[in-house]
Amino acid sequence: MDENVTIVFHGFLNLLGKEKLKLVEMINEYFDSNEREPIREANEKKFAEINLEKKNCKCCGK
Repeated sequence: MDENVTIVFHGFLNLLGKEKLKLVEMINEYFDSNEREPIREANEKKFAEINLEKKNCKCCGK
C-alpha cells in the first residue's frame, strides 16, 4: 500500500464498528453509482462544515 492508503486505512481501523459499516456503505454507493459527482459534492460540503481545529483526525491521530 502507498502512504495515503495506509493512512486512510489506519483511520478506518480506528472507527467504531457502526462507523466502519457506514463508511463501507458510502464507498459502495459511490462505486455503484453512475452519478458520482453529486456524492463527491455532498461530501465536500459536509467536510467543509467540520471544524478541524477542534477535531482530532482518526486517520493520522493528530
